Amino acid sequence: MVNDTRFEEAYSAHGPAVLRYCAYSSGSRQTAEDLAAETFARFLEKGERIPTEHTEAWLIRVARNLCASHHRSVARNRLLSAKVADSAPVQADGWASPDAWEYVRRLRETERLVVYLRVVEDRSFADVACVLGKSQSAVKMTFYRAVESLRSDMQRDGLDRNVSIVGGAEHV
Repeated sequence: MVNDTRFEEAYSAHGPAVLRYCAYSSGSRQTAEDLAAETFARFLEKGERIPTEHTEAWLIRVARNLCASHHRSVARNRLLSAKVADSAPVQADGWASPDAWEYVRRLRETERLVVYLRVVEDRSFADVACVLGKSQSAVKMTFYRAVESLRSDMQRDGLDRNVSIVGGAEHV
């Protein structure tokens, strides 16, 4: 179990970023708070084994995995609900959602994370690569493929205008 000082330092340094990513990925503040809390609960259990310089990368990786599990769970619940009765899809509450949220939500979790870190967090490709433990060229390819996927999905749905992913930083 990690000591209190290490936990407080990690939470102070990385808590807001983990919460923002979880909100971006889930589309819900309440779900994001639950996922971020679970991320830090796991850090409490296993944090003493993580080198300090890798804390952020570990936390983001755990948050990404929890978000992916959440999306799979939501998808399974939707299928089950559809079999039992007619159901409406779960709607995002709009907290921290980009203009193109419905399209971003369709991306794989890794693509969503790269878009989030690059566009919302305004991180360099080098920094994103460091956090994900991948090469800079792999991160660039993932990012550009995600943007191309967003563009083609939006064009397929008849959106003839360019929609900003977030705050005008990257345009789709």
